Amino acid sequence: MRRWCGVDPEFCRSGRAGLHRVFAPVDLERVKSDRLNSAYSDAALDRQQRRNFGFAILALVMVIATGTVGFWWLEEQWDAWDALFFTCITITTVGYGDYGLDMRGEIFALFLMISGIATCTYAFSQMVQLAVSQRLNWRKRMLKHIAHLEDHFIVCGNGRVGRAICERFEESGTPVVVVDPSEDRCEWARQHGHFVVHGDAGKDEVLMQANVERCRGLVACTPDESENLVITLTARSHNEGCTIIARAESHDAVAKFQRAGADRVVAPSLFGGHQIATMLVRPHLADFLTQMCAGDDDYQLSEIMIDPGSPLAGQTPETYGQREPGLVFVALKRTGEPTRIRPDATESFAVGDVVIVAGQLDAIARARSLAQAA
Repeated sequence: MRRWCGVDPEFCRSGRAGLHRVFAPVDLERVKSDRLNSAYSDAALDRQQRRNFGFAILALVMVIATGTVGFWWLEEQWDAWDALFFTCITITTVGYGDYGLDMRGEIFALFLMISGIATCTYAFSQMVQLAVSQRLNWRKRMLKHIAHLEDHFIVCGNGRVGRAICERFEESGTPVVVVDPSEDRCEWARQHGHFVVHGDAGKDEVLMQANVERCRGLVACTPDESENLVITLTARSHNEGCTIIARAESHDAVAKFQRAGADRVVAPSLFGGHQIATMLVRPHLADFLTQMCAGDDDYQLSEIMIDPGSPLAGQTPETYGQREPGLVFVALKRTGEPTRIRPDATESFAVGDVVIVAGQLDAIARARSLAQAA
């Protein structure tokens, strides 16, 4: 195991999940077939529950109507309201004293008690069952929407770090699927408009529900370092092309996460320390970078990737800069080459280039639209 994935097994021994979950064989076709069959069975079950609830209410109404008409006919001194009231307190077993029934009324009341209590109990049980099923139906609908997502992001772990990530995605309108085993954290994500999968992100079937095969990126940001490592291994085994960012608690774990398949590894404590040091030594630069990355005052620092078939391919910063004078080309990252600050104005953009730009939000949006395939 050590030679295959480059991960020290001792590193994962303390977590609640073992590495054996990652290497367990998974029949993807069976998982997809089970998901489809489950969707049909869930829909049929929902229809059956609604029919049962309708039948229960109909039976309860018929019992109440029968009891009301029967007491009204048997007890000549009673009006319709007295008959209805006595029927209700009979089938609900409340009882408010002796109403002076004669022998015929007592016999009728005996049969009404038996049939009414049974019908009332069944109706209320169907009502509770329907209410609980409707409460759980949002999960089924959620999974159905997630199954049609593409190029989305998955956030595994909705703690303090995960919520900060979700809030940033919420500002940009990026589709996010939150995976967390906590009901409260899932409810928070659902209330904030995110897709939710309730479960352990280290399990294959849970990440399959989050549609990891077609996601654009995944963040493993649970508080447990070993759990993040398992999530990284599991996600990479299902999607070799997505970007995986993992949360680590120590600098020593960075290399292990990279060998496990993570593209980026972030240690919040170390990153926070660097940020604090920058604010102390270069406060104005720190404020400027924070403002540009956050997009305040309609200005933003962003990146644009040139897709195949993009009209920007073949153009130069000089020619496109004349059309968008408010856009500043900060850096250029080309495949296999180091990042270059301030690219040459006469150098043409190529397919696959990543251009770091700064400028107004609308100018960046137009450039990003042109960078996509025509």
